[in-house]
Amino acid sequence: MKHYGPEYWDKYGVYRTPLAFNLTLVVLLRAYFLWTFSALARRPDIDFMSLFFVSKFHFFTALGIGAIAIVPTVIYSLRRPSSSQKLAKIWRHMRWPLLLCACLDLTWLIYQASQAYYQFSMFLAVQMVLLLWVILYLLKSRYLSYFFNDWPEPEKQDNKG
Repeated sequence: MKHYGPEYWDKYGVYRTPLAFNLTLVVLLRAYFLWTFSALARRPDIDFMSLFFVSKFHFFTALGIGAIAIVPTVIYSLRRPSSSQKLAKIWRHMRWPLLLCACLDLTWLIYQASQAYYQFSMFLAVQMVLLLWVILYLLKSRYLSYFFNDWPEPEKQDNKG
């Protein structure tokens, strides 16, 4: 039984993806987006990555932490009727890797702030606020609970002919 009405369903009869979920993925995968953007906008006179990461170690750590969110993202991209129903069982638990990724990311940012002797950095502060929002959203959203428990039914094949 669906707890939200048809206005919340997509064309396959499952819950539509909330905008906040997409924003959550953007926040958690931001190192990958920055990496992709810097590779596509490659200019020799601008070192784009040094604007966001202090060192290669910081960059690779951010990639490692963000890698945890890749599995839920891939399964989310496969959320359609033609996908295997085995993924539905895995999809139900994908909130927890996202929450783990957000907590590790926040811990990493707090560590970075401690290395700078807690000197205020707007860049770190904005990221920390975004990650706190992500953690609260993943923990408190009732709609997200139904969203993770919903998976499209397989398409029925009409064998006429």
